[in-house]
Amino acid sequence: MPLWSPSANTTSSKISRSTGGRVRVLDQEDTAKLHALLDADPVGNASVAAAVRQRGSAAPGKGRTGALILGIDDGAPGPEAPRLASACWLGSNIIPVSADAAAGALFGQAARALRRRVSSIYGRSDAVLALFETTGWSNHREVRAEQPLMMITERSSIEPLPGVRRSRLAEFAAVERACAAMFTEELGFSPYHQGAAQYRERVRGLIQAGHSLITVDPESRKIIFKAEFGAVTDHAVQVQGVWVNPQWRGQGLAAAGMAAVVDYGLRLAPRVSLYVNGYNTPAVRAYERAGFHHIGMYSTVLF
Repeated sequence: MPLWSPSANTTSSKISRSTGGRVRVLDQEDTAKLHALLDADPVGNASVAAAVRQRGSAAPGKGRTGALILGIDDGAPGPEAPRLASACWLGSNIIPVSADAAAGALFGQAARALRRRVSSIYGRSDAVLALFETTGWSNHREVRAEQPLMMITERSSIEPLPGVRRSRLAEFAAVERACAAMFTEELGFSPYHQGAAQYRERVRGLIQAGHSLITVDPESRKIIFKAEFGAVTDHAVQVQGVWVNPQWRGQGLAAAGMAAVVDYGLRLAPRVSLYVNGYNTPAVRAYERAGFHHIGMYSTVLF
């Protein structure tokens, strides 16, 4: 798929035509409405909420490939300005926000019209699967339709894994190797295929923000366990990249490690969340042992 036109007017026109005027590009004036929509589902919308907080606005991102945020207004009649009913982050990833299947299908029509290159579509299942089906895109690598969304709001009842701490910049090389190993094992290809410099900067940023957690074996100095906070807002944090070194697997370290991660996460927000592949039964059970409970279903389409 070729990249979409850099012209804002052309982009808005394409979206309007493809959706019968139902979908529009949000702008600066929509920021307060977008925040209200994101706050209505703080766990399900954590990744977009974190991105919007960093950007500071609902307006389109800068540059030819800057992310857009699309919106669908509530059509209810009344004297007040229409409420934002649902939204969709459209960048290198597509993430529907507070959308049902019907809204997802409209966002899919918009995405198809823009012919944007993306690496994934993810979020709550109904919207994601309808969005993907509507695009008609056939170049996907995999559809992970069942990914339980899980949350915990209080400390785990099990003993945290000793030694879990924030990683340090001096440990960047070791953390990068662990992150790359986890990524490759999870997705089946190296993260460097999508841009080595960008990936390294992402890992470095997590360390600098204090959002990279590790446990190190005191003898070998190898990382035993790691996890990151991929999205952090005032309302929720989303855990990603949970990994146990293969040398230490089978010892119950994942659940204990997650108990420690929860302790750190609850210092940042009142909710700690994650989503996991439903077929990864050992991981699901480890999170349940740590005290996470199921609150919904995510889906991911990988390209």
